[in-house]
Order: sequence, then structure tokens, then C-alpha cells
Amino acid sequence: MSTPFPVGRVGLAVLLSGAALSGAASLQLDGLLAVYDSSSPCLSVAVKVYEGGKLTAQVAVLPDGQVKPLGGKDASLPRFQKGRTYNLQATCLSKDSATFQNSELTFQADGRTVMVAFTKTGFQLRRGGLAY
Repeated sequence: MSTPFPVGRVGLAVLLSGAALSGAASLQLDGLLAVYDSSSPCLSVAVKVYEGGKLTAQVAVLPDGQVKPLGGKDASLPRFQKGRTYNLQATCLSKDSATFQNSELTFQADGRTVMVAFTKTGFQLRRGGLAY
């Protein structure tokens, strides 16, 4: 039986933005997780986070698990609150000009993680089974 999330192949690059940046001992699962599924043509994925049509965060998600806020010194990492609706718009920043990929995900936060999975063809936005 195939699962939509190949847990067996995912390395421990399943790092959360806050833990990767601050060295925190516990993972906070209410942000974006970076998942290395396989070698990807994407050097990073630029993600814009909207809530109610308002841009609330911009981040660069890297294959090594880092999630870096963009937009200056006051930029913050996204945190999803249960019950609120979010829209993510993501773009692959690739190694070559042959790869171009955009993806969008609209969801109501319900306690499941949101992942940027790096794949051999680019990336995927996924909702996970881990709860926060």
C-alpha cells in the first residue's frame, strides 16, 4: 500500500524553522517544515504566507531544513493558528533556468503540519499527519 508521504525515504532533514534557526530543543509544529524527499533542482523555495488576503510572512525554505524569514530585520517566521485560513504561494528557485515551478495551497489550520517537500522534479506543498 502506497502512502502519500514516503516516510521511509525522508531523512532527518525534517527540521522546523524555529528549531533550525534558534537551536531550540523542542520542535514547534505550527510553522513550515522542510522535508528532503530526494535530490531537487530547487536551491530553495520562496514561500509567501497570506491570511485574509494580507501578506503576513515571506520565507526561503532550504533543502537542508532551514526556513529563513525574508523582508528585513523585523521579518518573522509563519505560525499557523488553529481555525484560521491561510494561503501559501510558493516558487522554486532552481539551479538552472529549465526548471520553473509555482504551487499554491489554501487551508484552514487544524493542527496538522504544513511541509515543503523537496522532490526530484521540484517541490510539493503537503499537509502532514503530525499534530500541534
